[in-house]
Amino acid sequence: MHPQDTTDTTERQARIERLRGVGRVQPPVGNYGGGTYTPPTDPQGYSAHEAQSSDLAAQEGAVLLDYLRVRLPDTRETWQALGEWLGTMTARAVGWRGWYDQSYTVLDGGLVACCSDPDRAQVEGVLVDLPGKACAHLGERLGGFLAWCCEHGTVTRADWALDDRKGLLSLERILEADEKGAIVTRWQGLTVIQNRQRGQRRGWTVYIGSRSSEAFCRIYDKAAEQGRDGVHWVRFEFETKGAFADALAREVLAHGAGAVVQQINRRIRFVQPSPTDSNTRRAKVANWWAAFVGSIQQGASLLCGEKVQATISAMAAWVERQAGPALATIIKAARGDLAGVLGIVERSERRLKPKHYAALALVGAGA
Repeated sequence: MHPQDTTDTTERQARIERLRGVGRVQPPVGNYGGGTYTPPTDPQGYSAHEAQSSDLAAQEGAVLLDYLRVRLPDTRETWQALGEWLGTMTARAVGWRGWYDQSYTVLDGGLVACCSDPDRAQVEGVLVDLPGKACAHLGERLGGFLAWCCEHGTVTRADWALDDRKGLLSLERILEADEKGAIVTRWQGLTVIQNRQRGQRRGWTVYIGSRSSEAFCRIYDKAAEQGRDGVHWVRFEFETKGAFADALAREVLAHGAGAVVQQINRRIRFVQPSPTDSNTRRAKVANWWAAFVGSIQQGASLLCGEKVQATISAMAAWVERQAGPALATIIKAARGDLAGVLGIVERSERRLKPKHYAALALVGAGA
C-alpha cells in the first residue's frame, strides 16, 4: 500500500482490491506470518510450484531465463503495472512463503503474493514468483518485464539455462570428469540422482554446490523430463539468489546474456588434465566444454563493491524475520515478563561490532 496514503483502512483495501480485479479471499487458519510454511490445504506446495518447467529450449548459443522471483514496493503504481504485464489475477485461498497472507495466480502457474497488513506490506512489498512455465507465457515480453522489475524492485531469484542438443554434455562425461579430477570449481560437492524403471535409466540430475548459497548449478536430462524419447536434450541451469541474483540480472540487461556465461566460468569449468602438471586449475579447458558454453571468459565479481551501511530499521526487520517467532515464544512462556529478553540484550551488548556502533551513530544514540 502507498506509504503516504491517508484514506481509512476500508477504503484503502477496497481500492487495492479493485486494482487487483479480484475479490478478497481470507487465508485459512495455518497460513501464518512466519517461516516458509504451506498448509495441507494448499494444492500446490513450494516444490511443486518451483518445478513448473517450460517446454522451451534455449536457442543455440543463447541463454534462457527460466525462473524469476522479484520483490516490488506495494503501491498503487505497482499493482496497475502488474495488471498490464501479467493480466488477470485469480485469488487463492492461501498466502505464500510465510509473510504473505494473500496470493494470486497469474499467467501459467505464476504467483503474486502480498500482505493485507499495511505496515507489513511496507516491509515485505509484493512478491512476484514466476517459474519456467510462467516465464515462457510472457514470451518476448519477458525481457521487458525483467527490465521493469529491476527499475522498480529487486530480483531475489533468477535461473538461467543453457541447453545442449548436440551431445556435448552427458552424465557419463560428467562422471568421468569427476573421477579424473577434471572439474575445477569453487562449489563443494557433487550429487547424482538417477530415475530408473525396470533396470533402464529414465532420467538423471546432477547437482553441484549448495542450494542455500547465492548460486549453484543443476544439470539434468531435459528430454526425459519432457518425455521425448530418442532426443538428446541436456540442460545446465544456473540458479542465482539474493543480492547476486539482482546484480546478475542488471548485468544481463546492461551487457547481454554473455554475462551469465562469464559468471558460470568464474565458478566451474571442465578441463583436460595435463600429464606433467598436477594443478588442474592451470589445465586447458576441455574442448567439449568450451563448445558448450561458447566462451571461456570469466566475468568480474558482481558483489565486490562497497558494502551498504547497516541501519537500525534494517536490523529490526532482520531480527523480526529471523528471530521474531522465537522472541514471541520466550515472552509468552514468561507470561509477558521481559526480564529474560532484557538479559539476552545485556549479554549481547559486549558483542557489538563496528557496523552496530555506526548504525547507532546514525540515529544519535551513541555507544
